[in-house]
Amino acid sequence: MKSFFLKSLSSLCSVTFAIILLTGCNNKITNVPTIKSIAASPDTIAAGDTAQIRILVNAANPEDLVYYYTANGGTISGIGDTVSWKAPDKPGSYLVRVLVADNEGNQVNDSIRLVVLKNDSVALLTGIAAFPEGNDTLDLANSTVRLFTSKENWINHIAFAQTKTEGFGPIVSFRFPNAPRGTFYLDIWKDTDFGNTWNYGDYYGWLGRGDINTMDPQPFTITAGTTKDIQVQMWVAPKQ
Repeated sequence: MKSFFLKSLSSLCSVTFAIILLTGCNNKITNVPTIKSIAASPDTIAAGDTAQIRILVNAANPEDLVYYYTANGGTISGIGDTVSWKAPDKPGSYLVRVLVADNEGNQVNDSIRLVVLKNDSVALLTGIAAFPEGNDTLDLANSTVRLFTSKENWINHIAFAQTKTEGFGPIVSFRFPNAPRGTFYLDIWKDTDFGNTWNYGDYYGWLGRGDINTMDPQPFTITAGTTKDIQVQMWVAPKQ
């Protein structure tokens, strides 16, 4: 009887220890950081130009994360989840790698590829965004100008490149100093309520036909080694 009791107690302790061990392992696994996304803006640039790389990481304690960047070309500057990458002088495809570690020794890594073009393969794209007369109180400062490679990408909000407007008030300017040659669509959006979605009261414009209720963006072509200048009329998004 005593032997049976000791064996039962021993088995119970083993099971309890196993449960504790598994629980501890599961907690550790749950706390391992994961990379949600890695993005470059823009991901195609001219030789010697600079792109911004941003990492989004899910972690229990984001403030404890350390980021290590390497690249097979170009120069990385900055620390943390957002850094700058200066393209080398030689055109080609380059890989930027990032390793993220927490203070418990957990690590995760990812990479992104960027394309560097010759300077004679790009153009200067400039433009003006403006409200019609009578809207002097509206301010287009810090609006986002987006380029899309297809109408489908415009519909799905998949931008090829983007920049911010310069100036303030109802008339502002913008520029893409190293726009690649090709055919694109363009729109301009100011998220006035910072809701990250297109809402009533936002400011919006596009290169093309139609009005705010019948938007019909049209493609335009950028030719290498030239300057392209465009004008975009802005609208206030109505109630849906």
